[in-house]
Amino acid sequence: MEKTDKLHYIKVACSACLMVAASMGLCFYCAGVFYQPVAEGLSISIGQASACTTIMLICMALTTVFVPYLLRKVKLETLLWIGTILAAGSVLCISFCFNQYFMYFFSIPMGIGAAMIGMVPATTMINNWFEKKKSWTTSIVLAASAFSAAIFSPMMSAAVSALGWRMGLVIQAVLILILMGPALYWRCSLHPAAVGHVPYGQEEVSHERQKTPKAILVSFALIAVFSAALIGLPMHFSTLATSMGQNTLAGAVALSWCMIGNFVFKLLGGFLSDKLKPVLSSGILDVIALVATAGILISILTSSAGGLVILAFFFGSVFALNELSLPLLVSNRMHRKYYATVYALLNFVSTLTTALAIMTVGFIYDRTANYIWIYVIAVVEEVIIALLIWYLIHNEKVDDLVTNEKTRSFVAKLRADRIKRANAREEKAARRKEQQAQAANGKTDAKADAKTEPSSNPSSAQDGSDAVFKSQMALIDAQPDFAQDKKGAAPAQSPKMEADITGDLASETTGKTDLATEKTDASSATAAPDAPTTPTAPVSFSSAVKPDVQGDSDSPKADEKPPVKATSVKQPDSFDFTSDQQLDQQAESILPDFDPGTSELED
Repeated sequence: MEKTDKLHYIKVACSACLMVAASMGLCFYCAGVFYQPVAEGLSISIGQASACTTIMLICMALTTVFVPYLLRKVKLETLLWIGTILAAGSVLCISFCFNQYFMYFFSIPMGIGAAMIGMVPATTMINNWFEKKKSWTTSIVLAASAFSAAIFSPMMSAAVSALGWRMGLVIQAVLILILMGPALYWRCSLHPAAVGHVPYGQEEVSHERQKTPKAILVSFALIAVFSAALIGLPMHFSTLATSMGQNTLAGAVALSWCMIGNFVFKLLGGFLSDKLKPVLSSGILDVIALVATAGILISILTSSAGGLVILAFFFGSVFALNELSLPLLVSNRMHRKYYATVYALLNFVSTLTTALAIMTVGFIYDRTANYIWIYVIAVVEEVIIALLIWYLIHNEKVDDLVTNEKTRSFVAKLRADRIKRANAREEKAARRKEQQAQAANGKTDAKADAKTEPSSNPSSAQDGSDAVFKSQMALIDAQPDFAQDKKGAAPAQSPKMEADITGDLASETTGKTDLATEKTDASSATAAPDAPTTPTAPVSFSSAVKPDVQGDSDSPKADEKPPVKATSVKQPDSFDFTSDQQLDQQAESILPDFDPGTSELED
């Protein structure tokens, strides 16, 4: 890019700075210097004196709505000439007024002229001429209003103290003409294409914008309203200082430091907006303003004006919050073609709110004679702004919150490190789970091996089953005798009789078929009618499972005694088990799956 082209962009930026300094810095920011002297000179209240600024701001707000239309129909140079004449001429006429009504009348053209040379044409020109470094350039342009107020406010305060408020207004009109001189001389165009140029940095940055939701536009409007209400407070710093026991010069110094803070925080906001998104820089500015407002409220409650100057400096961030954040937020979310219309509407709402706030603050002070409730309301407004900005931050995508390439690369590096640490933690947890799973599988395999090891050898399994069966039979034989009949207990049977019965069983086992047939006979014998109720002696398990053996035998025994017969042996009415059938079921549960033969029963 050639030096002549760069010089043209510099002229555009300087022209915008001078336009904002003349309209906002002199016509609005320095108005607070005249409230107290005008009220004393015309014998009116502070509220009536501040009504001039209110009327001026209302007319400025109404004219702002039509400025985009005028910019399309009239050349920028012509519009600037008309605005300069109206603004400077109205201030000069106010200096000759002898009552408040004439002051109110001349405040109308003053507001119209300030709108024609004010925020909307200046920011629209910057938005058209700059694509790269737009946030930084906008912050410099808007900081010019604070810079001019910081310089000229003490100057006019001293002129009012030395020469009176009328000469102070004359000096203000002359300064408006001086500031607008270079902008009128350079004849800058509103669009770069009209003079054969392109927006600065357009080839490097894409300016495509998505459709903005209505909720976002409503949030912008609410931020404009609440932040504009805060701008009216510094206009009463002179009265605030006198209410705290200071003179009007202390209030003018506080206003000057507030304008210095305005200048500093606008530059800071533009710098942060280049590194981050404007929504983040707006949040930082709101937090600073909230702390400063709370500090001023504490100073009023304690009647201590020692830190008023420092707090006024930080309170200057409310100007950056309203005048810088709004155009940056709109340009960030809206297409260039619609910027002038949308921002004009927001500026109208903002300016109208500021006008009403200045007058309202004056009347509240006249009624209460203090600023306590005024600053309480200001704290609440800043909290609401913080909530709105929080909503806008959550509405933005995380990657869209960073605009600068270096800052984006730094954020990407931090994000990569965080992802790397998260992956390492996940891998460590996965290895730990895998080790635990392997340990659990090892225990399960060991248990399975322990269970399958005895059944691996059939002979050993059979031997184990036989041993279990023998142990269970021995345990049953070792149990006490079966329960006796309820009518009385029978005498014990002689050993000889038990031996005879055992011998008979041994001689007849060869004629038996299998164990199942014997169990069936035992069940049928149990179901038969009871024998004579003669009490019987206890018998062993072998006699219980083979009933009526003596009756089935064909060969009589030689040593069998006549009184004792096999048929006379009565089955016991009840055992430890409920029935003989349950005894059979218990024996079957003890027996192995395979048939070990009848040798075990015979033994």
